[in-house]
Amino acid sequence: MNRFTNVPRCGPAEGSGAAKLSLLEYLRNAVPDGVRWALRGGKSGLAAWLAADGVKDLDLWVHSEDVSALVNALTPVAVGTVSLESDPRWLRHLVLVMPRRFDGQLIDITYGDLKVGAALACREELVSVRMGLHGPMLTGVAAVSDLLMRKLLRGKTLASSRLAEASLQWYLAPAEQRGAWLADLAATFSPALVDHVQAIMSGRRIAGRERAFFLLSAVRASLRHGGVSLALRRRRRLVLGRRQRVPLKRPVAPVLFLLNGEGSATVAARIEEVLSGAGVTTQRITPAAGSGPAAWARMLRLAEAGLYGHAAILRGGDTATPRLPLIARLCGEPILLGSNASRDEILQRYYQAAHRWYIDDPLLAEQIAIGGNVVAQRRLASIPPLVKPQPQP
Repeated sequence: MNRFTNVPRCGPAEGSGAAKLSLLEYLRNAVPDGVRWALRGGKSGLAAWLAADGVKDLDLWVHSEDVSALVNALTPVAVGTVSLESDPRWLRHLVLVMPRRFDGQLIDITYGDLKVGAALACREELVSVRMGLHGPMLTGVAAVSDLLMRKLLRGKTLASSRLAEASLQWYLAPAEQRGAWLADLAATFSPALVDHVQAIMSGRRIAGRERAFFLLSAVRASLRHGGVSLALRRRRRLVLGRRQRVPLKRPVAPVLFLLNGEGSATVAARIEEVLSGAGVTTQRITPAAGSGPAAWARMLRLAEAGLYGHAAILRGGDTATPRLPLIARLCGEPILLGSNASRDEILQRYYQAAHRWYIDDPLLAEQIAIGGNVVAQRRLASIPPLVKPQPQP
């Protein structure tokens, strides 16, 4: 391949209904009995996921006490971790990349409370589950939160099918459960937002101004409960070349593979082959000594990789270890691979490094990627619970 390889943004593989149905079947069979989990998005969301082409998140919810068991069931086949947010002040979730037999689909696992940012949309104690055609589904106020609040708090438009499903779940929910949920919304947001929710559930049309009200309420609640610094750390998507750097839906950070010694050319070719199949743009860069035109060309290519989220492959010859220019710091910590690196190892190392913006616990992500279930279970279990919001005076 050329030193600059740009591949179509199709993801690991084109989506197919058969592979997605196979993934749903795998989940039903692999998740141990007794684990409290559910598919998110309702019937309409699941139908949209099945019909979509390419890579699209399959959203799940799992109880915070059962997240280790669910993750342990998936890590034997998962290719890598591309997102992990474990701070209890924010929505806690992790995203796993599934293998090619499942078309490289993403599984987005929310655990604990349902939130939008740091704004509580439904506390874990109010989540209830029913059995659906393809697996457990959220029901009651948890389904209303998932179908209605999740969209409105982001200022998005609701499809009529989604709104109808939310309304059905609202009327099916026990009155005591509805009352407790509305009290939580008043404490997290405001009594005015509760009035809007009840009016919408009674059939009032959702106008653009109302969506703006929900969005601003979510922003205020997230800043109040999570803080400005945490909110900024969770919004790292204003980047250059956005359309060219989203092989898995999230703008990726630049990555540097640092190779040296005998066989580095073979490893470089192997990295290009694996990453190009995953929709990743790569650049192979040969070190240049001194400060001549070749050295400047190398620096420009490293800068391009750093600014546009490419995977740079820097070779240092057969024996020498290359000196990294300062510009290489844009690519983060270099990835070192042995001559016998497998496809799975290349993908695991790349996914975690390229999505480091979305991983707040690198050690936990690494343990999940390599199947270190004991360590991962301890770290997941050690996350403190979130203090429930108190009603505003």
